[in-house]
Amino acid sequence: MKYYTALFQKIKEYYKSQSSNPSELALICPSLRIYENDEIKLLLPQILLDDPLKGEGLLKKQDLSFQLNSLPASDTFWDVNPANTLFNVYGELINADQGLSPNAIATVNEEAQKVLYDAKGKPTKEKKAYDKYLTQYETLLREWETHINTYDDAFSDDEKNIWLEKLNVILLKKEKMAVDHKLLGYKKQIEEAIKQINSKDGLEIFLANLTNSRNTMEMSRKTGIQSLESYHDINFVPYDFMSNDSGWIKLSIDKKELDSLYEMAKNEKDAFPDEVISIDYDEKNIIGIELEFSIVTMLRNWFSLPTLTSEYFKWNGKQPVSDGQTISNDFLLSAFPKKMILIKNLKINIDPNISDAVVSNIDQLIHFGPIIMKNQLFTNASTNVRFIKAIKNKETLESNNVKYYSTKATLDEPAPFEPEPVTTPPIKPIASAPIYKALAGIKQPLIKTTMAPGIKMMPSTDPAPTPVPTPTPQTSNAVWGIKRFIRTNPILFPPIIKNPTPAKTLTTVILSVTDSVSRQSVYKSEISIIGTNNNTFKEIESDKNGAIEFQLPVGNYKVKIKKDGYKVFETELKIENLFTVTKEYALAPESVTYDSFFLIGMVCEKLPQIPKISGS
Repeated sequence: MKYYTALFQKIKEYYKSQSSNPSELALICPSLRIYENDEIKLLLPQILLDDPLKGEGLLKKQDLSFQLNSLPASDTFWDVNPANTLFNVYGELINADQGLSPNAIATVNEEAQKVLYDAKGKPTKEKKAYDKYLTQYETLLREWETHINTYDDAFSDDEKNIWLEKLNVILLKKEKMAVDHKLLGYKKQIEEAIKQINSKDGLEIFLANLTNSRNTMEMSRKTGIQSLESYHDINFVPYDFMSNDSGWIKLSIDKKELDSLYEMAKNEKDAFPDEVISIDYDEKNIIGIELEFSIVTMLRNWFSLPTLTSEYFKWNGKQPVSDGQTISNDFLLSAFPKKMILIKNLKINIDPNISDAVVSNIDQLIHFGPIIMKNQLFTNASTNVRFIKAIKNKETLESNNVKYYSTKATLDEPAPFEPEPVTTPPIKPIASAPIYKALAGIKQPLIKTTMAPGIKMMPSTDPAPTPVPTPTPQTSNAVWGIKRFIRTNPILFPPIIKNPTPAKTLTTVILSVTDSVSRQSVYKSEISIIGTNNNTFKEIESDKNGAIEFQLPVGNYKVKIKKDGYKVFETELKIENLFTVTKEYALAPESVTYDSFFLIGMVCEKLPQIPKISGS
């Protein structure tokens, strides 16, 4: 977790240099959050979707929307918060009685209008007098400005005295004109009417925004799931980050800078959760990291921040909206998610002395923070630097096979972390995918929402309270929950499983991947192998010859191969004995793009203090 924190610190410092909004906070995401290209595309407005995606995946779209609209529960991290989502809270706020109606606008300023114009729409005598004296006053100001510009340092003493006398006359006329404007030109009366009418524009904008948001949510309730397409739409900026390199920045950090960034993060301890910043396991085998990152703005057509911050907005609910400082579940809307911090093409450069056998150990997980890395060693052809890549196949990451190794690694830790006492209410980040699936079978009450009552939300992961005879100090569930998952690999490469699979029980498998039309080898095809009758999984890539050699225990496996420009290939692989297995798979060309993005943080904007108004 040390260098994962350092990476986030680097991106956070970059963002702070680009943003001038003091209300924005870049919050780290401490758990595994990965989104595939096609999933993100589902969130785009219907008009921007490709035809094959229209009308498909509505439930998936809703689930993704709930995740990315989760409100932060802390000012030190962001994670999926199914109990508190932006559209539910915003809906509650805008549906509150404001004591205003569009009909009120027509009558609120009638008296002010009468001051300016009569029943026939002609200026009143008061407005005529105001305009007359205002024009004379403006003419006098121009005369004063012209006279000032005529001054010359070369004037003689007599010329200077004459110039000063004329200036005094102009100033006296100016003072007299100001008095006439006030007394004869109805200055105060007219300007108060103008101010009142102009303020009506702000009221109209407030009511228009309020009405638009209310209508969007009301239609969602009345017309069913189809209407949720527009309600869960998100406009992304840059909108094309999923299909090209627009908005992506390449980043390379060596070990020295990683260590420096981590020290900086520790010095800014309040900016990170204690349970994350204190994880300092041995990452000596890492010599640097390479990746691309993007900070993507999320725009929602139904959400209007000015509506909530308007002087006309009224709130008298039981729970306060925000205090302008604190981010917690004690407030309805203390901050909202505004921008995603995404990374892709993550490569971890490692010590050249690490052998292929250590990296490819089938019984270990390699982590970079919460991100799980492939058990395959790669070598950069130009620099000869050795590195490992991140697993980005969601099906693999969410499988029971990964869950098995995550759980086993936790159980095999020699000394479990003892949580420290805390005096503040515990924060509750949601466990990452493997742990969530492990807890999914536990029967717990589901959290209901007002916007989508038929959708089952993620269950609470809090353990049931245990009765104790005497009071004991409270400990943070978040401390134990996050550490339990992330510390599955306290040392980067040595095996974490106490009883590794003996080499003699492993079968050598040789796979080759070719183009079904050209019969040419396919380089860097992503091969996912998941055991269907054992807990083994393997994430590998084909080499320049389209081939890869590895070892697996006897068993049945599901094989999925992905490569940009080819249709996904799926098949089954049976290993019945220890004899070498050789397979050739042919991929069919097709214009398909696959990519996945790791969400490592979220930029959230704090709301200013929104006072609670007593009464209606």
